[in-house]
Amino acid sequence: MATSGTVGKTTLDVATILEHAFRRVRVHPSEQTPETVQSATESLYMLLVNLANRGLNLWCVQSSFIGLANGQSVYQMPTGTIDVLNVTYCQPTRATGTDTVDATSTATDLGAATPVRRIGLKFSTIAASDTVTIESSDDGVTWATLKAETSTEWATDSWYWNELSAITTARYFRVSTASNSTASEFYLATQSADLPVTIWNRDTWAVINNKAQQGRPSTNYYYERLLTPQVTLWPVPNNNYDHLQVFYQRQIQDIGALTNEVEIPTRWAEGIIWQLAARLAFELPKVDPGIIPNVMAMADKVLIEVEHDEGDGAPIALQPGIRVYTR
Repeated sequence: MATSGTVGKTTLDVATILEHAFRRVRVHPSEQTPETVQSATESLYMLLVNLANRGLNLWCVQSSFIGLANGQSVYQMPTGTIDVLNVTYCQPTRATGTDTVDATSTATDLGAATPVRRIGLKFSTIAASDTVTIESSDDGVTWATLKAETSTEWATDSWYWNELSAITTARYFRVSTASNSTASEFYLATQSADLPVTIWNRDTWAVINNKAQQGRPSTNYYYERLLTPQVTLWPVPNNNYDHLQVFYQRQIQDIGALTNEVEIPTRWAEGIIWQLAARLAFELPKVDPGIIPNVMAMADKVLIEVEHDEGDGAPIALQPGIRVYTR
């Protein structure tokens, strides 16, 4: 018997997930209206957002670099941040060379082939929706693209740090933009001294006498889960080249159009469909109340199964914090 020969290629779009959820509460296609589809779409969005309240969604753990500024203690987290998992203070070692600047690019000649691990960018002018491309070259003529990034939130006088997918050894490095933007600084880091930053709770942060004390490195941070989450560093950074690497849990991506895929692993599809069906059972007037207990039971059963397997397989390490008490 022939098999498909493929693994992990089957995807379910938003419309398909909604259709399965409707059928599980006995709402057939002929009974669906634009209003019920809209209600189901909003319920799916709220369901996905609520998953963060039940625990860590491993596929939504990301790493981001945050550039620091001399004398600035407060830094906003990326949009959609649910929780900060750990923070590392990075002190890079710079490779210096000769810069050549034109209207859309800045190139650095290091004089000899040099391994570069991380690249920092700071723009004096840039369009908010520009595309930034980082390249390397052995001869200054033929360039290889290392990374290209398009953002709608580029800003001037802010540091943007990029970890290369692999340490790249080359003599020439270049950053270029699609429009007339200029990199005011181009930092090529050969290595980075990374130190852990310890989280403080509100009580500890509140009794720090000199919250404006500057120093290097920052060894502690206070995390505030505001509408726009932020961290406050202490001591306050005293230079412009160090940066943070933050591992954080973010929200699941927005649903968007009915033809879009839902940003969940395949193993979660059944659980999401049953959980959505349970929500629709309480929202749609055409649902027979007699099937609600069965739908709820299946939704709970499947969710327990999928959450039980949501782990990274790493062993648990317990680190006691027992110490003497002094006044």
